Amino acid sequence: VDEAAAASWVYPTNMPVRPYQHSITKTALLHNTLVCLSTGMGKTLIAAAVMYNFSRWFPAGRCVFLAPTKPLVHQQVGAVRKSVG
Repeated sequence: VDEAAAASWVYPTNMPVRPYQHSITKTALLHNTLVCLSTGMGKTLIAAAVMYNFSRWFPAGRCVFLAPTKPLVHQQVGAVRKSVG
């Protein structure tokens, strides 16, 4: 991603903005990032925001979100849709 494209990234507005999530999202958009946070701290929101922006920047590309079980996949799909639609 070049700096001009990164200047126009989008962050979800339908959830409360937590400064650490916003900061991690910005970092993850520009660098390879491994996010380690406790349960309930917003890893899925961060992933959803990153995937949404990547899909905007690279419309012909694909994003893959991996989860270890089918129930967790369904849970993550719902959480991502809630975050970014």
